[in-house]
Amino acid sequence: MATVKVDMRMCDKTATVTVKLREDGDLDVKIESDCSDVAAYGRNLTKITMNDVIDYGASAINSMENRQNLSPHCLVPSAVFDAAWLELGMISKSLVKKVRMSTVEFTDENGELLKD
Repeated sequence: MATVKVDMRMCDKTATVTVKLREDGDLDVKIESDCSDVAAYGRNLTKITMNDVIDYGASAINSMENRQNLSPHCLVPSAVFDAAWLELGMISKSLVKKVRMSTVEFTDENGELLKD
């Protein structure tokens, strides 16, 4: 089982994505969130296949049918990929333990972080 936490500071919402490999090779997906749109996405996306994990363009993770009202900047679909890759051994657990998180930073034209 692999779990990824998402802290969406832009909308002040959080989510937890858990992916678990099943005996048949598919993966169960559980998404919990205080965002109603992400919760709906989680109700739509409860199982994915190996093809969903490796074929980004055709993946159920990205399908508009499942994403519905998620905004383009929502990090939860990426978290589903991350959790699935981790569960399948496609991301090194030792690397994940070392880096602990990934970030998105907003900068000005000089590469400096935006400030108030």
